[in-house]
Amino acid sequence: MGRPGVRTMGKNKVSLVTTILNEEKTLPEFIDSLLAQTRRPEEVIVVDGGSKDRTFEILKSYADRVGNLTVIQSRGANISRGRNLAIAEATSDLIVVTDVGCQLHPRWLEAISRPLQEGSAQVVAGLSQPDARSFLEKCLAAVNVPLVEEIEEERFMPSSRCIAFRKRVWEEVGGYPEWLDIGEDMNFNFKLKRMGYSIQLVREAVVYWRMRETLREIFRQFFGYARGDAMAGMYPQRHLIRFTTYLGLLVALSLSPRFPYLPLLLIPLALIYLSKPLRRSVRVFQEDRLGMIFSWLAMPFLMLYLDLAKMAGYVNGLLKRPRMRSLKRKMRSKI
Repeated sequence: MGRPGVRTMGKNKVSLVTTILNEEKTLPEFIDSLLAQTRRPEEVIVVDGGSKDRTFEILKSYADRVGNLTVIQSRGANISRGRNLAIAEATSDLIVVTDVGCQLHPRWLEAISRPLQEGSAQVVAGLSQPDARSFLEKCLAAVNVPLVEEIEEERFMPSSRCIAFRKRVWEEVGGYPEWLDIGEDMNFNFKLKRMGYSIQLVREAVVYWRMRETLREIFRQFFGYARGDAMAGMYPQRHLIRFTTYLGLLVALSLSPRFPYLPLLLIPLALIYLSKPLRRSVRVFQEDRLGMIFSWLAMPFLMLYLDLAKMAGYVNGLLKRPRMRSLKRKMRSKI
């Protein structure tokens, strides 16, 4: 599924790039949402990191319907490597990046590519909204995903499941960090900011992604996020606050036998900490009032669970940071 012949760079053509690994369950929904777009990409490039299920066969079955589809098999490639391979292969100047585990709003590609085509932006991002179905997934959405009205464009750091840019921008910042297995999109964002690029937020460009379905998957996800933060040196203040907060909590609890009223002082702080998830739960559970009430009981424990995953992941990342620095230097020396 390739394209032989001379490669020319299209000024306003759009290349959609994505990576994939063992996505036979989510792939059909993703492709169906791609086929339903009001504006279709001129080419679609998918890098398969070594799927062992029926992912590749499903991709081939959709090839004629998608049109101009290129699938690159690169066994063992992480997300960064896969994206870099796909973008390097792209013949278009406008690059749109997403994840196969998403469903795309019908006007997503039209909305996210328009500012680039009009020349009003160099980097554009849309919104990633949760596709939460179970009670646990909805609680996770309330705890972890900001409402649309909470997002401030000046501070917005998008996921690369919903971002677009000109190819030369990707070249200037050095692409996605192949030495980083997770958190690569935030690292890419920080590089964009350091190079002076602003990220234009287009709220009409929306993708929906499935939340993790089990507590084990959730722990692994947030452990990985925090590990990536530590290895890449991202958000140190945020993690310092978390460790300091829990250290203070342990101190307060240890002193409670001598000062029995001390834990009561923690109640206002806990309510402040829970305020955003509680407000979000009203929106997330708007059609399930009983579920919303139960979520108020469950979310404090879920937040503690996530914080434990993040703290464990951050410590793990700090321990691996020297090795990552060495790997980073080796990769740079090959360029």
